[in-house]
Amino acid sequence: MRGPIDYIIVGFEGNNFTGEILQELEKASKNKTIAVLALALIARDKKGNVVAVEASDPKIVSLIKGMDLDQDLISPEDIQEVGELLEDNSSAGLLIVEQLWAKGLKQAIINANGTLIDEGRIHPEASKELDKGGK
Repeated sequence: MRGPIDYIIVGFEGNNFTGEILQELEKASKNKTIAVLALALIARDKKGNVVAVEASDPKIVSLIKGMDLDQDLISPEDIQEVGELLEDNSSAGLLIVEQLWAKGLKQAIINANGTLIDEGRIHPEASKELDKGGK
């Protein structure tokens, strides 16, 4: 049984990846919060050309190689679609993750004969109404 699987696209001005995000993904993977299933670094140059970026920094390469990725989950069409969302001279990371923390909860719901009716996400930046007193 799998936990919920999400995709995340994060945009960046310019075309620079430092590896800090991958370090955090590695931490979350090691503590079994998530499983990183696939990732792609995508860039759109000044002329609007879209390409998948190969990591060249040895530290970043070793972090990526340490993850059990299934790059077939991200197609060339996915890369082009993400690239179309980008401004010229910018980049994005496309990430597919399995929410491992939710597997036990999913099994408990199944055991209780529960069914998923709906799902969604409220991002922290949009959740002020959830804070007590709107702080």
